[in-house]
Amino acid sequence: MIATTAVTGHGFSLLPPQEHLSERVSLLYRLSGNDIPAIVVAAAIASFALIGYASTELIVAWLGWIALACVVRVALARLYRRSSPPPEAAAQWESAFCGVAALVGTAWGLSTLLFFTGRSQIHELLLTSLIGSMAMGLPASLAPSPKAFACFITPVLAPLIGVLFSQGGAFNASAGLLILVFSAGLLGLYLSSNRALQETLRMGAENATLLDKLTIAERSVRAALAEQQLIFDTTSIGLAVVRDRVVQKCNRAFADLFGYPGEAMIGQPTRLWYEDDKTWDAVEKATQAAYARDEVSSHEHELRRKDGSTFWGLLEGRPFDRATPKLGAIIALDDISARKRAETELLISLQREKELSEMKSKFVSTASHEFRTPLATILSSAELLEHYPDNLSAEEKLDLLRGIQGGTKRMGALLDDILTVGKAESGVLKLSLAPLDLKLLCKQVVHDLHIGEAKHHVLKYEHDFPPEQVVMDEKLLRHILNNLLSNAAKYSPPGSEIRLSLTQRGDEAVIEVADQGIGIPAQDQPRMFESFQRASNVDNRPGTGLGLAIMKKSVELHGGRIRFDSAVGRGTTFSVILPLQPPLQPPLQPLAAGAPVAPG
Repeated sequence: MIATTAVTGHGFSLLPPQEHLSERVSLLYRLSGNDIPAIVVAAAIASFALIGYASTELIVAWLGWIALACVVRVALARLYRRSSPPPEAAAQWESAFCGVAALVGTAWGLSTLLFFTGRSQIHELLLTSLIGSMAMGLPASLAPSPKAFACFITPVLAPLIGVLFSQGGAFNASAGLLILVFSAGLLGLYLSSNRALQETLRMGAENATLLDKLTIAERSVRAALAEQQLIFDTTSIGLAVVRDRVVQKCNRAFADLFGYPGEAMIGQPTRLWYEDDKTWDAVEKATQAAYARDEVSSHEHELRRKDGSTFWGLLEGRPFDRATPKLGAIIALDDISARKRAETELLISLQREKELSEMKSKFVSTASHEFRTPLATILSSAELLEHYPDNLSAEEKLDLLRGIQGGTKRMGALLDDILTVGKAESGVLKLSLAPLDLKLLCKQVVHDLHIGEAKHHVLKYEHDFPPEQVVMDEKLLRHILNNLLSNAAKYSPPGSEIRLSLTQRGDEAVIEVADQGIGIPAQDQPRMFESFQRASNVDNRPGTGLGLAIMKKSVELHGGRIRFDSAVGRGTTFSVILPLQPPLQPPLQPLAAGAPVAPG
C-alpha cells in the first residue's frame, strides 16, 4: 500500500484537514465527467503508441477499462446533481466517491494479476498501468479530494508493485522502487493542488464574508445618508452648505426664508443676505474668528430677502474641518422675527410701564402738593372764622371767605384736569360738536382772563376770521384757549404783552398765543406735552403739568395739530391749527406715550 502523507503547520498527518469539505465535494462531483474529452484524447494517443509494443488483448482491455471509468464518472456527476445533497452530507458523498474510485482501480489491478502476469508481459503491464494511472488521475477532477485519488490509484499500482518484487531480479526491483517514487510524487502533487484549492476556497470565503460586511456597511451608509438627506430636506430650520461665501447646497426651508424658489438659492453669494458690504465683512470676520477659536459661529442679524424685505435670523455656522474652515461650513438658519417682535413689544410694554409708574409718582407728588396748599388755606380761614368771628372785621371775613372759595375752585380745577386725563387715557374722552362762533369765544376768554389771572398783563386780541360759525367742541376749545393764555400770564412778567391772534388759512383755523415770558429750555421741549411734565425753569410757580397734555389731546380730537416755538428769556409762541370741519372721533394715543412735537 502507498502511504499518503501531507505536511501541515503542526507536523505530519495522513490526510489534509477537512476544510471547506462541502465546497470541495461539490466541486469533485461537478468536475467529474467534464475531463472525459481530455482522457479520451490521451487514451487514443497512448493506444496508438503502444501498438507493436504491447499485445492487442492488453490494449483492448486497457481501453475498455478507461471507458468503464469514464462512464462511472458521468454517472456519479448526474446522481449528485439529481440528489442535491445538503452541505452536512459532504463526508458521506466523499466516501461514496472514494469507494467507487477504489472499485474502478481494483478492477484494473485484479485484471492484470489474473490475466496478464506472464514474465514476458511485465514491461507491457508496467507501461500501460503507468499511462492509465496518469490518464485517469492527472485531470483536475480529482484535485478537490486527494483521498479519492489515493483510493483510485492504490488498487491500480499496488498489484503491479507486488508482482515486480515477487519476480525478483534487479530490473524488477528497480521498476518497483521507481513506481513507488512515482506514486509518492504524484500524490504530493495532488496534495499541493488540494492545498492551493483549499487556500483559494478560504480566500473566497473570506472575500464573500468581507463582501457581505461591505454590503451591509454600504446599506447602512446609504440608509444613514438617506436619513440625513431626509432630515436635511424636511427640517423646519434652514440648512445650507457654504463654501467661499457661496451657497453650494441648501434645503427648501433655507431657500423659502430668503424668498428663492427651488434650487435658485444654489450659487448665490452670502453678500445678498446683508444690507451693505460693511455689515457683510464684519459678520464674515466674526465668523472666521470663531472658527479659529474652535467655536461655533452664532449671531443674530436682520437679513434681506430676494424681494428686498427683511427678517431677523439666527445664523449658526459649523465648519466641516475646523483646521481648514475654507473647505466649507454648514449654516443653520432660524427665523427669529417673531421673537424679535415680542422683544420689541416687551420693551415697549416695559417702557410704557415705566412711564405709567413715573406718571403715578408724579401724580401723587403733584396732587399732594396742589391739594395741600388750598386745603391749608381753607382750613386756616375756617378756623379763624370759627374761633375769632368777633375780632374780625367784615372786610377780613370777606377776604377769608374769598380764600376758601379760591382754594375750592383750585381744587375743583385740579380734579377736573385729573378726570380729563383719566378719560383721555382710557379712550372715553369724546367730542361734543356744535355750531360755534369762534371769534366771539376767543373774545370772551380774553375778557375773562383780563379781569382775572392776566389783570397785570397787556392782552391783545387780533383776528382775521369770517363771521361764519364753525363746528367744534366749545368746552374743549375753551380749555385750549384758557390754558394757553393762563400759562402765558403765569410765566410772563407783569406788564408784559400777551397776544392772541385768530386767522383762517384755507379750510383751517389758526390760533396763536405769543408771550414775552421765561421760555422753555431746549432739553425740556420734546416732553412738554406729556402728563405731569413741567419745564425745569418754572421755579415755585404753581402748576400740575396736565394742562398742555389735555390741550394736545383736545386738539387731536378735533383732528388738528399743535406746535410751539420757544427760547429761554425770549418767550414762547403756541400755534393751534384746527380744521373747520373736524372728524367725528379720531383715534387717540395714550397721554404718557405721546410723541414729542417739534417746535416751529
